[in-house]
Amino acid sequence: MINVGVCHYAVEKTVVNTVLPFPSVRMAKLFFEFLGRYREWKFARRQELVGMIIVILLGLLAVGIPWLFPKAGITVSIILLIFFYFAARQYIRLNERASHLYVNVHILHHHLLGKLEVGFCDHQEPCRCAEEFRDYALKRYHISFDSNTIK
Repeated sequence: MINVGVCHYAVEKTVVNTVLPFPSVRMAKLFFEFLGRYREWKFARRQELVGMIIVILLGLLAVGIPWLFPKAGITVSIILLIFFYFAARQYIRLNERASHLYVNVHILHHHLLGKLEVGFCDHQEPCRCAEEFRDYALKRYHISFDSNTIK
């Protein structure tokens, strides 16, 4: 009896090698996991930026409204301070989430950098697998693997 799972894995491995610049399925899976976390982190950073703008705006309005409208300003200022409190709590949650995702992305980025520096292909002779992968990631996703920083 033939094991279909082994044949399927061999087909999957050859398809990945011919279509994308990954010399192994494990490297492709690692990169796509990194890419998913990277996109999630970028989205969390955008949410954090919007939250920071809202908190600053509410804080400035809560302080400035009583000066501009002395009669109704105190009531509006108290309401804005309540919104400021809830917005600040939400911003802190967003900041913690973005920081946690950054740690995950940084670890995966560091792991990919290590694989690129050590060599991750099965070629015996010198090859350009690492350079091709770096070029592919930079051109397609605008992610640089030339430095230890993530943008």
